[in-house]
Amino acid sequence: RGLVGARARDTPQVVCERKRQAVAMSLSRRDVLSLGALAALMPSLTLADEGIAAATKAAPTKVSGNYADDAKNVLDNMINVCTFKKGTPGMSDVVSDVRKEMNDFVARYRRNNNVNGSASFNTLYTAINTLSGHYASYGNNYPVPEKRKKRLTQQFAEIDKALKRGR
Repeated sequence: RGLVGARARDTPQVVCERKRQAVAMSLSRRDVLSLGALAALMPSLTLADEGIAAATKAAPTKVSGNYADDAKNVLDNMINVCTFKKGTPGMSDVVSDVRKEMNDFVARYRRNNNVNGSASFNTLYTAINTLSGHYASYGNNYPVPEKRKKRLTQQFAEIDKALKRGR
C-alpha cells in the first residue's frame, strides 16, 4: 500500500510505468506560466534584421588546426563579446556562437602537447573558463560585469602579447 497508485495485483513494472506517466503529464505552475508567456510572445518574435551592427557579428566558428590563427580568432571574438551592453541586438546568437567556438578550441588543443604548456594557451584557457562560467551562470543575454571585464581585459592583453611572441 506504500506505493502511490498501486493495486494489489500490479507488478513493480506496471507501478513504475504509471508513476512515469503521471510525472510526464504533470506540469508545475511555473511550467504553465512559462508556456503561456511563450505563447503570448510568439507573434512578436521575428528573425533579426540583416542590419545588425557589425560589432554583433562573430567570425565563423570553425577551428582550422593552425593554433596561432585559431587562438587569435577566439581571442578577437571573446574581446568582441565582452564589449556588449545589455540589450545589444543579436547578442544571444553571437554569444552562443562564441561559446561553441571556445568549446571547439579547448576540445582541439587541450590535449595537444605542442601548445598545451605555452603561455598563450594557459592564459587563454583561463580566460575561456572565466567567460564560459559567466555565461553558464547568467545566460547569453547578460553582459560581462565591469569587474570581470577588467580581469579579462588584462588576460586578453597577456594572450595577445604571448601570441605576438610566438609563445
